[in-house]
Amino acid sequence: MGDGALDTALSGGADLLIVDRSLAGRLPVTGPTILVDASEQAKTLAGCESVVLEMRAVGIRRGHHVVAVGGGVVQDIATFVTDIYMRGLAWTYVPTTLMAMADSCIGGKSSINVGGVKNLVGGFHPPSRVIVDPAFLPTLPPAAVAAGLAEAVKICFCRGQDSFETYLEHYASFEQEPERLLFHVLDAKKWFIEIDEHDRAERLLLNFGHTFGHALEAATGHRLSHGLGVAVGILCALRHPAAEQNPGTAALEQHCRLLLSAAPDLDEVLDSVDEPRYEQAFRGDKKHSPSAFRLILPVAGEGVRQVETPSDDAGWAAVLTATRESLGSLRRAAA
Repeated sequence: MGDGALDTALSGGADLLIVDRSLAGRLPVTGPTILVDASEQAKTLAGCESVVLEMRAVGIRRGHHVVAVGGGVVQDIATFVTDIYMRGLAWTYVPTTLMAMADSCIGGKSSINVGGVKNLVGGFHPPSRVIVDPAFLPTLPPAAVAAGLAEAVKICFCRGQDSFETYLEHYASFEQEPERLLFHVLDAKKWFIEIDEHDRAERLLLNFGHTFGHALEAATGHRLSHGLGVAVGILCALRHPAAEQNPGTAALEQHCRLLLSAAPDLDEVLDSVDEPRYEQAFRGDKKHSPSAFRLILPVAGEGVRQVETPSDDAGWAAVLTATRESLGSLRRAAA
């Protein structure tokens, strides 16, 4: 960063650093530091309790400032613990993955796994500052970049056809000018946050691909990463019988398939899907009502909408058929 904000945040602007363990020794950090594993097992109530106890052990008090450095898991943990520790601490977030830079770094949501159910609990506690530095991007493997772009394209498609087309334009020059795509995507997400900060209406549309994706992550024992799970979930949503075609759906499918081609072991991972576990995770999604699945699906015209479909045997059969067809098409493409 030109103003030295990143160096300041890492070397002297915090009372505590919460850092992805894989970055240990690679960042110019000083002062108290808590290292966390960037795993689904870490972002649980037990994992967060461990961080809270470490915070207490190093003497963190009200009025102290926390800086979190890492991807989405570190962000979820930091958001949650700074929200609940002594009823709230100010914090700064330095995202190091593309998924976090392009999506989760703004919005202030925490999502914590409980009892094997992904993102069952959480809250809203936005950072007071976000420092996005594209210098981290060259350190990411291609699959991680693809995962971040899957979340990015989802946001822009949900925002509307103009936003989606602009995303595709910026994607063409992403390697040379990542800032253009990042600013565009964050601006698109900003609209959802400002109009519906607490996930009651419009912001719910950003769950496009997530209901299918989260369940597939669980059904593979989390071998399928979240961002790639969203890309596969979008393909499933596009094949659901309640989905409507619009001017962007064909291009969106093509783009998601292109992104998924960056995952060298995708075929093997998809072969590991446990269908009973998939059904359990899908039905357990917190967005559903007692009698209906609440799905975010494409709508004629542009963008997406929330659709309620019965969660009876016929409703589940529609979900399973769309999923099987999508996974089958990805396996054939990989063959």
